[in-house]
Amino acid sequence: MTWNQVADKLGLSRGMLMMVLRGDRHLSAKAVFRLEQAEREAAVRKSAAQRIVESLIGGGDVVPQILGQQRKRGKVVDIAIEYETARTSKSLPAKLSLSPPVEEDCRKLRTLFAETLDTKVITLACLPKQLRSEGFLNQLTAESRTRLTNTALNLVIPDWRSLITERM
Repeated sequence: MTWNQVADKLGLSRGMLMMVLRGDRHLSAKAVFRLEQAEREAAVRKSAAQRIVESLIGGGDVVPQILGQQRKRGKVVDIAIEYETARTSKSLPAKLSLSPPVEEDCRKLRTLFAETLDTKVITLACLPKQLRSEGFLNQLTAESRTRLTNTALNLVIPDWRSLITERM
């Protein structure tokens, strides 16, 4: 969402929104209410990739069990990540532990990848549940996103590079 879209949603001008972000101005009670409402809507709204991942690897109760099973088998990869802004890096982890879903779900993801070559779905499936969103991925530097994507692909589809070359 752009700053203009945020300002429109709050009923403010973009300039006023920037002053609020800098701390030069404060939001009215009405604008605070709109902001809280927009945050609730954004939390409910999920990207297409997030919905695909959730439908492929099951509901919320299953994911922690899957991750726990995989950790016991040693299929966890720690990866250092960096964020686009320093502000973001203070509130989010500098290192992530990626783990693949259980084998049945990996098969589903491999089938989907063979048809679409969509790497985002694979990446989201390997992220910890609390960070599993495109919004999180968009906060990463390009280098970190690439490293994260390559690691996730290697966990779910060890021969992913050969699949891509076959399709060319």
